[in-house]
Amino acid sequence: MTAAATVGDNTKADRERRVRFSYYHRKDREIAAKIRELNEQKKSNRQNAKAAGFPSAKLDHYLKAFLAEDQQKPVDKHRSERENLIWLGLIHDNPQGDLLADRASKEQLIAAQGFHAGLNGLDRVSGYSAGSSEDKTWLESYDAGRKEYDTVLPDIEARINAEADKESPPEGGDED
Repeated sequence: MTAAATVGDNTKADRERRVRFSYYHRKDREIAAKIRELNEQKKSNRQNAKAAGFPSAKLDHYLKAFLAEDQQKPVDKHRSERENLIWLGLIHDNPQGDLLADRASKEQLIAAQGFHAGLNGLDRVSGYSAGSSEDKTWLESYDAGRKEYDTVLPDIEARINAEADKESPPEGGDED
């Protein structure tokens, strides 16, 4: 029996199973290719961030805290890490006797959240009751963050592009 005859002898169910497997395999290959491409983009972004003075660990920590479903978990982890540093004697346990010295007020937290959302181009929805003082604080901070991003980014992009132009070879190449 030849290989061609063996392939043709498969039952319809076997052939469909093989085709179905190929369908999923193709999708997996496409996804894997996208993941490789995204990982290359991430690697490049991380190299650029590192050159700008932002280590990958900082980006990882920020993203993990940003994406946390339970926002209390990063806070609890921070408290635990702070306690470790106190126990190691690397930071003071009681700065100037003020137990609340490292805590932000509710208004400061709302303002920081709004500024972060504006700076990062997130939706302009505070989550507070419309027209409330919290909503107004958040929206004002959002606008300030958005304005800061829009104001400062062009200069940063210009410097990044200028640095990239210095690193890339001149266009036109060698003319023989």
